Amino acid sequence: MLKEKPVILSISALDSSALRGVEADIKTALKLNSYCTVATTCVTSQNTQRCISRLALSSSMVYDQIKAASEDFRIGCVKVGLISNINQAKAVKDALDKYFREVPVVLDPVIASKFGHVYTDAETLEYIKENIFHKVTLLTPNMKEAETLTEMKVTTVTEMLAAAQKLHLDYGASVLITGGALEGELKDVLVIDGKEKIIDRKRVDRAAFGLGATVSTAIATYLAKGYKMEEAVRFGLEYLTMCLNADDKEILWQV
Repeated sequence: MLKEKPVILSISALDSSALRGVEADIKTALKLNSYCTVATTCVTSQNTQRCISRLALSSSMVYDQIKAASEDFRIGCVKVGLISNINQAKAVKDALDKYFREVPVVLDPVIASKFGHVYTDAETLEYIKENIFHKVTLLTPNMKEAETLTEMKVTTVTEMLAAAQKLHLDYGASVLITGGALEGELKDVLVIDGKEKIIDRKRVDRAAFGLGATVSTAIATYLAKGYKMEEAVRFGLEYLTMCLNADDKEILWQV
């Protein structure tokens, strides 16, 4: 068993360009002096321009990867990203029930790529909402994902707060809606136990990838280290801003 560092488990996709999914999660955890185990849900063929194809792993393979991590590592937080189909969703639900009842879970609802490639069909998403969201400690949708999850318009801070409250009331989880799609000043909204927080964040205009994966994993890492929810969220967002302010040229290949 690895004992020296906090450990998280990432349940998500493998990205051939190593910009998103489990690779982004591993890099984030390592940068924050933690360790990241993985349960890969599917393999994607994509780059900075498009998603070419994807291959979902069997639900039994997904379950066994989660089981393997739980047997040999003291997991301090689980981060859930892309779930490919309803059978995988059932496997993730069963594994969370069996192995991680007392462990915080951060869920980044990966529904579609920025290129319009749909990762999670309506049936699978409905199952996740009905059977997994109630097990989650923190949901981290962006504005577009929040619209899909709530069927509400989410284009302003006021609408973000309303959507976050709806998700909190429906599922009991804390909710962070990231405001990268806002016009003007960048603000994120956080709801914890029904209490609303508006978080100001400096906008950094540059081409970058894996932002949702990075911030959700950073938050999961801070939760695994024992930080309270609001602290973990604020530190996770600060970490993302720090990465975006790095001295790389134009495109940020590694967030």
